[in-house]
Amino acid sequence: MSPELAKARHKRLTMVRFFGVLLALIGAAIMAGKVALPPIVGLLILLMGVFDVVLFPLMLTRRWKKMDK
Repeated sequence: MSPELAKARHKRLTMVRFFGVLLALIGAAIMAGKVALPPIVGLLILLMGVFDVVLFPLMLTRRWKKMDK
């Protein structure tokens, strides 16, 4: 793997995790009543954020490993 490709992949993983944390914080704010939306919407956004932080990077790395073979 070239250094440019590794750098691009690392940047992509970092951005996915960052936006996942951002989504989770927004979802938590909605659930806490800081934003005028139903709490169920906050829960869904929070779960999407957790997915982006935990599972989506794993799926990306697995896909990249298959592509590199």
